[in-house]
Amino acid sequence: MTVSQSIHNQQVKLSVRITLLLLSILLMTTCGVRQSEVDALKSKNDSLVKVLTRADTNVVIKNSHVNTLPSRYTGETYDLYISSPNKYSNSGKTYPVLVVLDAEVNFGAVNYICQRLIKDELIPELFIVGIAYAGDTDEDTYYSLRARDFTPTTDKAQEERQKNRYRSGTGGAENFVKFLSVELLPHLTTKYPISDNNRTIYGHSFGGLFGTQLLINHPTLFDNYLLLSPSLWWNQKAIFNNIENNHPVYANQIKLYMGTGALEDSMVDDHLAMVRILEKRNPALIVKSEILDHETHRSIFGRGFTNGLRFLYGKDGHN
Repeated sequence: MTVSQSIHNQQVKLSVRITLLLLSILLMTTCGVRQSEVDALKSKNDSLVKVLTRADTNVVIKNSHVNTLPSRYTGETYDLYISSPNKYSNSGKTYPVLVVLDAEVNFGAVNYICQRLIKDELIPELFIVGIAYAGDTDEDTYYSLRARDFTPTTDKAQEERQKNRYRSGTGGAENFVKFLSVELLPHLTTKYPISDNNRTIYGHSFGGLFGTQLLINHPTLFDNYLLLSPSLWWNQKAIFNNIENNHPVYANQIKLYMGTGALEDSMVDDHLAMVRILEKRNPALIVKSEILDHETHRSIFGRGFTNGLRFLYGKDGHN
């Protein structure tokens, strides 16, 4: 429960109880109502308080909390959903960090899968940092902001065709990169015992497109990339022109897991073409590429995310 929710719940309880007290006094002094009837009214009131409290309480994810972080590069304030290892503050250790895009919609599922794999010692304990847009963002605004932050090039045709979906503009990925590199990662390493050489980013769809762009232009910002169903079709596949003009060199070992659903039609061809180029350009890049049978753009998450984590964090790198 958030602090604001807790205060609101207590205010509801207090308001109802004060009303009851005043009503009880009024009934007993002016109407000759018996104490037993007042007690019955009080019991009904307590039940009402419980119902109101439950209705205004969100589910709590254990060992997690929310911070906010403004960005001067994107002009947005982001909610950071932080899930931390158990008893990390007294361990004396540093931990890997998994940065998760689109945390509004996936943080609960991401956290659950990670905790299951951690418990079975298939991946190490780690910090999970979900990035979300601050406040109660409606669906159109959410899609508009992520399109602006995650797309590497401006596509005026798409903006014109879907004005509501792209009303914040497109092509702002480099500003979001600056948010990650200059603001987010230094903020995290200052507040938490996070390793500076075991950083993973997870993105799906436009998030996967952003992750691919990041791998091409800023490969060493993260050590591991978990990318599902990347929208490489964006702006007439402009990202392929980008990689043709770039020759990324990975000073450290970089690992990439890329997964796409077999039912995603042309996105499968784009995925395979991008993997071929990446592997050809830099043989030092460690890649696992999967086209997952029976999966669609939406259903790929469970299998793809799990397979990606086990590959990136597995002891031999090939789990």
